[in-house]
Amino acid sequence: MEFLYKYSFNKKFEGDDRNLSKKNNDKIEIRDGKRYFRDAWMEKRGGLYVMHLKGSPYEIGYQHGILMSEEIKQGAAQFYADPINGGRKSHSLKLWLIKQYLNKKVYNPIKKAQTQDLLEQLKGIADGSDVSYNTIFKANHHTAVTMVMTPVLIRQYLKKFNKLGIKIGGCSTFVATKEATSNGKTIVGRNTDYGGIEGWPKYQTVSFVEPEDGFKYVQIGTAGIVMWAPGMNEKGIVVTAHYMIYDDIIPNGLSIAAFTDEFLRKAENLDDALNILNKNPRGVSGGFVITDGEKKDAFAAEVSTGKATIRRMENNRVIMTNMAVSEEKRQIDFVSRFNLNEGCPGRYRRLMQLIDENYGKIDANKAAEFMGDHVRFTTGTERCAYGIVAVDDNVNSMVFSPEELKLWIAAGPAPVCNNQYIGFDFKEEINGNQSKLSPEILEGYQFENPKKRIGMQKFNQAYIIHEENPSQVDEMIHLIKEALEQDPEEVIYYQMVAKLLLHKGHYNEAINFVENALNLKQSLNEKAHNRLILGILYDLKGDREKALSYYHEIRELAKKEPQDPWFKVNAMMDIFAQGYIQKPFTKKNLKDRSVLIDYSQGVGIE
Repeated sequence: MEFLYKYSFNKKFEGDDRNLSKKNNDKIEIRDGKRYFRDAWMEKRGGLYVMHLKGSPYEIGYQHGILMSEEIKQGAAQFYADPINGGRKSHSLKLWLIKQYLNKKVYNPIKKAQTQDLLEQLKGIADGSDVSYNTIFKANHHTAVTMVMTPVLIRQYLKKFNKLGIKIGGCSTFVATKEATSNGKTIVGRNTDYGGIEGWPKYQTVSFVEPEDGFKYVQIGTAGIVMWAPGMNEKGIVVTAHYMIYDDIIPNGLSIAAFTDEFLRKAENLDDALNILNKNPRGVSGGFVITDGEKKDAFAAEVSTGKATIRRMENNRVIMTNMAVSEEKRQIDFVSRFNLNEGCPGRYRRLMQLIDENYGKIDANKAAEFMGDHVRFTTGTERCAYGIVAVDDNVNSMVFSPEELKLWIAAGPAPVCNNQYIGFDFKEEINGNQSKLSPEILEGYQFENPKKRIGMQKFNQAYIIHEENPSQVDEMIHLIKEALEQDPEEVIYYQMVAKLLLHKGHYNEAINFVENALNLKQSLNEKAHNRLILGILYDLKGDREKALSYYHEIRELAKKEPQDPWFKVNAMMDIFAQGYIQKPFTKKNLKDRSVLIDYSQGVGIE
């Protein structure tokens, strides 16, 4: 009976239907700087949109949608709903066929597998905001495409890594408690790192929710989006989610958004959370960190369709980034198997280092410093892009004190974790009162070299241009050159300018930038990456001998065994080098991932 109801519900909501439930008398009232819709209301506080919502899942969604209708239309929802073009207008038969394929293989199976509660909430957001249900659903299942399709492509084309657009997440969570903290209370730090770096932070939401069925909770997202939205319920259960690439996923199970909703509304303790994970089908390739403030305990769940592997706290701490740590899951985790992303182990090791160096001293202020940290683990230097906890595309960051039911949320432009954190007292807020807590504000990380922050801001302006209109290459180059004037030690800036110049055909200028980067302190992966770019540039110039020398240097670097096995050379770089040794890189290879412009992943492949 439940299955039949769920199926008919999904069939009812398919398509581009709009405003099936919107009434003519539904309107917003403005009083004392707040927007009111019946019993729900929203106010702007320190750069955050703070909402108070209550009722059934549909009513909660509808209130969200109508209170933030314009913000949803102007925010990140259109970007996330279109994983191919990021909401940019483009029409072709090929694009249409790809979208039809994704509907059949990813979105439609996911729709049929989600809880009625989540679907009703998303339908409410769509109806309230006058944005199509398809857009809202796809925006809230943005990562499902890469979760489901990347393993399929890798299995089919393992020898053609260079043709794959492999996206890897950048989120970080740590939990510390008991002897690890300054007062023995539990502290949780969380960063969500994602694309859409202008739209998400501009319309970041803090929703205090009173569901008609379940525990009251607070959830941090953005206008129209509850995907990747960390939260805490009235029982002190904190939920954070992570994306990973496992070779074990089918879309016929609960998504990240559905599991998060279930945890927040139904989990009173860790046993409840485990029961939710184990009794429901899992359409997830990722992980959760679930924290119980009352019991001073937490676990990290590495979740695939087949199984949720549980890692318990060790020495009063647990950490999760975007790779498997358990030996069981590392066997099916592509990041771990092929060392695809130095940032995942780098953020894990750096957070562990920060916790151990500050053991017994960790409080909310320290946690904010950790989440805004810019020291790259592999080099020990202050860096501003990739491979650090405070990555350039950090879209939300927060600190929880679940025993006290308090939280602090960073507000401002990306990386959000480098702005002030605004404090909220859950008990006061859920009752409609203004928070009064100490400290009211967390200052977070302070740069050793303030010029680096200025450079990072220039880099992120180029990042935003790339997301909105990647054809504006000259504007991006100009901004990143300005970033280099402020921060001439950032290797990623040299690499990015070089790749942009490469695509323009300015090979000699690009070579100068990469050669300058070779003189900087860098990791083993960065050394290999710089040589790959140089090999490609010399191939394009027709200097085959020089190109081969750099490709062979990569092969030698790939054979090195680093002190920490998590930091071997990315296997993709060695595959590229082998391929270009056999056959020179030409203009026909300009779609290879080796020269992909990707601001969030080490300029493509590092």
